[in-house]
Amino acid sequence: MITPLRRLPRPPHADLPVGSADVLPLLAATAHPHRAALRTRTRTVTFAELDRDISRLAFGIRQLIGGDGLPVVVSAALGLDFPTAFYAVLRSGNVTAPVSPRMPAETFAALLDTTGARAAVLTRAMYERVRPVLAGHAALEQVLLLDAPAEAGQLTCAELATQGGLLVEPRDRDENEVATVVLGAGRSAGLTHHELKARAAAVAAADGLGEGSVILNATPSYHPTHLAAGIISGATQVLYGNPDPAAAVREAEATGASHLCVLGDDAATVRTGHTTLTREAIAS
Repeated sequence: MITPLRRLPRPPHADLPVGSADVLPLLAATAHPHRAALRTRTRTVTFAELDRDISRLAFGIRQLIGGDGLPVVVSAALGLDFPTAFYAVLRSGNVTAPVSPRMPAETFAALLDTTGARAAVLTRAMYERVRPVLAGHAALEQVLLLDAPAEAGQLTCAELATQGGLLVEPRDRDENEVATVVLGAGRSAGLTHHELKARAAAVAAADGLGEGSVILNATPSYHPTHLAAGIISGATQVLYGNPDPAAAVREAEATGASHLCVLGDDAATVRTGHTTLTREAIAS
């Protein structure tokens, strides 16, 4: 079964959790705290650990830039760090703009102009690639790294999360406020908190995601909707990231995955008994 995001039905508002989109990991942590939310070959993060890490980083981000709906560019690298950073930005009261970790420096510079981003959360590799353009954007106040620092004094998300012991809970905010800006080829769309939750619920319902589901993600980067769909359904997301469809099918079989997430252009080449979630690429 293949369900492109643009064809998803819209669930009724009454079926959705109440609150901002960052309530999803909190609800998942409450329902099944010890279940694996994210898994790589070397590490597993439970739903309880994910929500705790989101709250700690959200506190640090709020101390750093405030929480008044500022746009924050976040590198959507397929790893354990992006889910925490994505929802921490929301929980801090700000707006995310996920981008491909492979985005060229020139495109990134144009993106900063378009979004008016006040902060950026980047992988070390992306930071090194776009560093020449960072200094030219006065509106960009802070740059955080998802992983190891590129140089002495460069703040990482892990370091920021340890500065202060308070945990931030989801706010009771207007669900019609923009939560994330989804960037595509030549276009962008702002999704509200309600719309992000609705799209996540629609993916989960259309593709049969549930608490026993295991999603092998074989895409080069995360998409906010499929991240949220895994969380809202209580599914385990295995991060593979190899874009080769044949290799992804083999890995899905080896890991016992029930679902396989691939880019839309690769879906036609996948012949498998797994439910296939197709995904549009984010801005690259």
